[in-house]
Amino acid sequence: MGLKRTIIMILFIAGIMLPLCSAPAGAQGRAYKEGELLVRFKTGAPSTTRAALARRAGVVTSRTIGRSHIQRVLIQPGATVEQALAAYTADPDVEFAEPNYLVHSQTLPDDAYFSRQWGLHNTGQTVSGFRGTPGADMDAPSAWDITTGSSGVVVAVVDTGCDLYHPDLAANIWQNPGEIPANGVDDDGNGYIDDIQGWDFADADNVPQDATGHGSHVAGIIAAAGNNDLGIAGVAWGVRIMPLRFMNAFNEGSIADAIEAIEYALAKGVKIINCSWGAAGYSLALRNVMAGANALFICAAGNNGGDADLYPFYPASFSEEQIISVAASNQDDQLAWFSNYGTVSVDVAAPGNGIYSLIQGRHTLWQENFTDGLPGDWSTGGSGDTWSVADPPYTENAPALALSPCTGYSNNADTWVRVPARDLSLAASTQLTFQFIGSSQSSRDYLRLEVSTDGANWHVCPLLIGGTVNYNGISGSIPSWQIAKADIGPWDGASQLFLRFHFESDSTGTDAGYYVDNLQMTSAGSENNYGFMQGTSMAAAYVSGLAALILSENGDLAPQEVKTIVENSVDLNQNLLERVASGGRVNAYNALTLLRELSLTAAPATANRIRLFWTAQSALDSQVVIERRMAGQSEFQPLAEVDAGTNTYSDVDLIANATYFYRVQAQTRDGRSGYSNQTLATAQDTTAASSAGGGGGGCFITALCFR
Repeated sequence: MGLKRTIIMILFIAGIMLPLCSAPAGAQGRAYKEGELLVRFKTGAPSTTRAALARRAGVVTSRTIGRSHIQRVLIQPGATVEQALAAYTADPDVEFAEPNYLVHSQTLPDDAYFSRQWGLHNTGQTVSGFRGTPGADMDAPSAWDITTGSSGVVVAVVDTGCDLYHPDLAANIWQNPGEIPANGVDDDGNGYIDDIQGWDFADADNVPQDATGHGSHVAGIIAAAGNNDLGIAGVAWGVRIMPLRFMNAFNEGSIADAIEAIEYALAKGVKIINCSWGAAGYSLALRNVMAGANALFICAAGNNGGDADLYPFYPASFSEEQIISVAASNQDDQLAWFSNYGTVSVDVAAPGNGIYSLIQGRHTLWQENFTDGLPGDWSTGGSGDTWSVADPPYTENAPALALSPCTGYSNNADTWVRVPARDLSLAASTQLTFQFIGSSQSSRDYLRLEVSTDGANWHVCPLLIGGTVNYNGISGSIPSWQIAKADIGPWDGASQLFLRFHFESDSTGTDAGYYVDNLQMTSAGSENNYGFMQGTSMAAAYVSGLAALILSENGDLAPQEVKTIVENSVDLNQNLLERVASGGRVNAYNALTLLRELSLTAAPATANRIRLFWTAQSALDSQVVIERRMAGQSEFQPLAEVDAGTNTYSDVDLIANATYFYRVQAQTRDGRSGYSNQTLATAQDTTAASSAGGGGGGCFITALCFR
């Protein structure tokens, strides 16, 4: 094909930030957004009933999400979600009510380095010391001979945002044709001002810039620019990506924001929506929106390594026909160790282990390591002010910002040290990291990071420390240096933003205090970065790219028809037969050449013989070509040709107990041509057949047909 394939290996580990408006675990231990419910009233529920119920539940305000008839209800401070939920669920006019649950992206951390996109073209190349299996891929080069994707097809990536300026993606970012840039007017009347390239529902602005790199990685798998002598190629490099950010810099987002993002995409007529995220809990609100949509949702099956038939993972485990649940496979066409599976609730597998794609670039806005003492433009204040710069007595790191060097802090302290205002007017997805060590009275005395736009009204920033979100600051003993991360993204665009460390203690005792060092504030940049991730998030992105290729060839297909093609065109695989409903891993070339009218099955035969049957909804022309491969072989080989009027064939003299895979190729009389679905069978041992009494005999059959 003459395509240029340049793989650039650059290690980049993006900082993960914290949610500003999240809540601790709620009902059944699930995380939800504090102070909010999702409510849907039954048709005909009187407005007087709704108003009275709102008063009883302590509702401050509510609004309907898009066209879903689901209300996002905000309750007043002091009222609990549990109390409001009880009031709504007890009312007979309420169809359902639930907390505004939080979901998480499905990427797993990975510090390995790879140099090939094996998921698109696996030649058995060595990847980080491991040699893969040739053909354990999507057969993308052959598919690209048919199409690389149409610019008229849009894939909505509902995620952490996308790197809008990455040179391998920028040209494929969707542009809103109904909006005039930067005029401050909602030109297309959809409720969003200047939504030129999608929307950020997490921070409520029109810049859906990536917060963590997860969304960029997903988008790159789907539609990174191909054949441009730069970086990587997406599965469908000619299609467009609509970035819809609903997760913050902690890879966390609420169901309400996810619904708003989905409603946005649906209103714009998007037919493919990538959902590389989820949670174990069921949301009727989310299911309600998906079930009524004229779109295909490609969902990550989850990274818990469990049976999703027994332990569902949503939205992938919803049973709607518009949803494709995707497990992750590795370079050997086996289920990846972390991937969920399920022969009922998980539809297909796709590459998801060690996947190379885009990583968000970042650049430093400001940093401080206190080498020259406390900067002169910093200020301190409050009661019990003992802030200074000193060497921690029990580490080699020196010097550092010290709350109370040597003497320890006092009871009833309320003291702060403030950083001069930073200009974030041109910043995007801003994050702050710092190191800290020390001790305080646990759950009594707290060190908090706070921000303010006016220097008077301060907001506490949750901190991500060791994988756990601390919503109320730092407390207790921290015997070794730890890294804390904060999400400053909600204040992007502010001409001035103040930061301060604020320490408060009560009267019950004191401790040594804390040291803080190596502050760094970063913003999303346009660096040309790539890296590796793994997870069912990546697998879902491969299937979204495949769905985009299918729609590029036939834009009139309904979501359920696209799903049928994806499922019936998989490469059957013994490793996956008892793991996913389709029994295989997706194949782009198979999907684009699938003759949907042609269905192949297998039936029992005598020993060491397999008999094939096929049916065609349209009359066939010319000859039918039968192809076969054995287990362990990557490529099909021609086996026989039969007349178009024939619909059966017996494969004889087979190896006992060997498994064979089959497909047939044909052309209809109106000129359409392509392959059937695949099927497989295991030849029975002759000896076993004789000892069973001769006659009947047969083989073990697993047939996958059109639904």
